[in-house]
Amino acid sequence: MANTRTEEFKKILLEQVPVDGTISLFELLERVGGEIGLFSSALQSLASRGDVEVSGTPEGDPEQILLTKPDISGEALAKTGAKDMTRAARLIAICMPRIRVLLREQAANRIREILKDGTPRTREELAAMMHLPPRLPESMPDAIVMPDGSYTLKGTPAGEAELSRRTAESRERREAAQRQRQQIDELLEENETPLSKTELETLLGEKLLPEAIAHLMRLPDGSYAHPDSDAAWDEVGRYLSRSEPVSRQEFMRMFKRHKKLVARIKKGREEPPFVILPDGRITVETRPEGREELRRREILAYVHYTLKEKMGGRSFFTLEDFAPRERALARQEAIHAGCVELKINKKEMFCAPIQADQGRIAAELKEITGFDFPAGKGTTVPVAYIIDNSLNTRETGRALGVRPGDVAELKEQGYVQGFALEGNMRFWRPSVDRLRNSPNIERLIRRSEKIKLTDAARILGLSSDQIKSIIREGYLRSAGRTVQGVHQLRRGDVEDLLARLPEIKERWGEPSGQGQERAVRRKKRRPRNRRPAPAPVSGPLKLDEYQEKSIAALKEGHSVLVAAPTGTGKTLIAERLVEHILAQGKEVIYTSPIKALSNQKYRDFARIYGYDRVGLITGDVSINERASLLVMTTEIFRNWCFANPEWMNGISHVIFDEIHYLDDVERGTAWEESIIFAPPHINILGLSATVPNIMELASWMEDVRSGKVVVVEEYRRAVPLEIRWISPDNEVLDQDEATDEIEALRQAGSRSQYV
Repeated sequence: MANTRTEEFKKILLEQVPVDGTISLFELLERVGGEIGLFSSALQSLASRGDVEVSGTPEGDPEQILLTKPDISGEALAKTGAKDMTRAARLIAICMPRIRVLLREQAANRIREILKDGTPRTREELAAMMHLPPRLPESMPDAIVMPDGSYTLKGTPAGEAELSRRTAESRERREAAQRQRQQIDELLEENETPLSKTELETLLGEKLLPEAIAHLMRLPDGSYAHPDSDAAWDEVGRYLSRSEPVSRQEFMRMFKRHKKLVARIKKGREEPPFVILPDGRITVETRPEGREELRRREILAYVHYTLKEKMGGRSFFTLEDFAPRERALARQEAIHAGCVELKINKKEMFCAPIQADQGRIAAELKEITGFDFPAGKGTTVPVAYIIDNSLNTRETGRALGVRPGDVAELKEQGYVQGFALEGNMRFWRPSVDRLRNSPNIERLIRRSEKIKLTDAARILGLSSDQIKSIIREGYLRSAGRTVQGVHQLRRGDVEDLLARLPEIKERWGEPSGQGQERAVRRKKRRPRNRRPAPAPVSGPLKLDEYQEKSIAALKEGHSVLVAAPTGTGKTLIAERLVEHILAQGKEVIYTSPIKALSNQKYRDFARIYGYDRVGLITGDVSINERASLLVMTTEIFRNWCFANPEWMNGISHVIFDEIHYLDDVERGTAWEESIIFAPPHINILGLSATVPNIMELASWMEDVRSGKVVVVEEYRRAVPLEIRWISPDNEVLDQDEATDEIEALRQAGSRSQYV
């Protein structure tokens, strides 16, 4: 039916457009009349087919947009290209909003001329005199509606009388509302319980005015209470029990009517059942987060009490008595109390920050290390005592007459014992003195020396390949690798192996003579880059919880913001949304911050959904502009919101990839303006891995878009990040091993200066 009507209207338009002359767009509309929407769509269709030619500029007056009918005899029509036809249709679409404004202004002026005589007239009477556009005359600022539904101007006697009547009525209503409000406050204070609307009207003896209860909070059962009453606070608590914890700023924004409650939360004072989490978010006791925080506080109180007793009784203590869950809190509390961390024989300990007798400190250290320490007179703090009775790496090397780098080798071999004090290696003075007084110190140092495979082969009378076989079979332990990736060995371990060498050779089936070498049979090497084929995936793909939550919120018609680490599957959410929209026969736009990413997404989507259903629009390329799935840069989408909003009537969603670009100083306005000016019917899916204030962003979007925005966050990383260190010998070290290595390298120097 609509198509038949449009085709008929096209024929009327073609009859009015001359062949040899021109007619302005505004004049054509005045001639044919009718709905402007039908006029616009029919004329755009004619222009896009080349049945009507259009001349003019988009910035010009609509009366300067001229139309003419092309010569259909052949040559002129053939010269009209597809781009010219598209430009003509777009020019008409751009001019339509300004024509609508002009028509409304003309209609408003005509209404003013009719009502100027002071006689009120109904809408039907005005419609009989002229074509009356929608929302006129009620939207005119100088028009007023009379009690009987008729319209007049404010400047006429009837209009002035109506304004005076309204002013008096408003004053009386305001006074009545103020009186009722005062009475209601007194009633609620006397009853101390919420009252329903019926109960309030019964107690007042008159109908309740809405203004009198505007300052009150309406509870779910229909009763009213003061925002800072216990009943109102309980309702706030029930709301928070059904939602995720909210930030302090969000709490103050959502519950700003509860002024006393907000003031207390702002100062960090808790009011049951509300709980302030360590990160500043607000929740209630019944939520898992609230229960966890209260349990944490109980544990912290227990930890604080237990640590006080431990520090009061011993100079050195461990946290082994605490449960694993309590141990992290105990460590934080101990450091906060001034305790100093120790690591002795890979056992974590703490020095209590208290004065203690030196004899008692020495006795405790003997229990831990087995060394005898001097029991001096007087008291001191434990950390000062162990510093006085220990040496750092450089001091240890000077005392032993070796390089600082050799000290770490001696420790690794167990010849000298040390500990870590807040990450720095130190060595017990009794252990250093015992090694220094040993007659075999030169031999011990020589045994701890690292040598190459060639040196080990020379000592054992074997080939380098045989030394590698010995290492693989477990007879020798590698002491690291050189820069070239070659094994290093301890001289002492190699020398100790001399006694077992005949046994090893016998197992190889060789004579036990040390001077003979076993012939090495070289094997064909396997390709280094060969990788096993990935195992086939069986069964359907199982989505993560945050993916399912995001997809469900999108299908319910909400806008969604997703913040998840890179590599956890945010794009899968966009793909499921695209599949859902295309199945409904609607359209969707996918935006990205850069052209290269737009090109990549176009290729990916085209392979999935077909090249006929996917289009690409960037500053350089335009492919399949009428596709159901359009990939474009954010700046292109922003320009559409300003210039061509009517083109997006069929768009269901827009997907903003890397939405954190909103914070970019130079380009962030493109994302901001796109969110603000996108047509109201379009929902938004924002994807990002780095949005620290995502709740604040969602709140802003709800304000400017007037719709709910669901926030979905995922903190788990698909590939956990771990820190490892690479030594100069190409060894992979953990944090403690790297600290020792750095300290040894820092203090390394010429051995001769200590000899």
